[in-house]
Amino acid sequence: MGYTIMNNIEYKVGIYIRLSKEDEEKGKYQESESIGNQRTLLMQYIKENKLNFVAEYVDDGVSGTSFDRPAFNRMIDDIEMRKN
Repeated sequence: MGYTIMNNIEYKVGIYIRLSKEDEEKGKYQESESIGNQRTLLMQYIKENKLNFVAEYVDDGVSGTSFDRPAFNRMIDDIEMRKN
């Protein structure tokens, strides 16, 4: 298991991905192009930096213009409960 330790602290990494405004305007996909691109970039960063990936939170079909984002709220709850 690879992970980065800074100052003797193990950092667990969760990624949050949401639909971009551009994809929202293009129409619906099975999974938006934006979601796939974001996932690829974030996972590449995690791998390159040997971070400890623990969870993915995705709000596909929910724009950042809405404050009612289920996956984002679940991520915040997980952080507060120190889950993972």
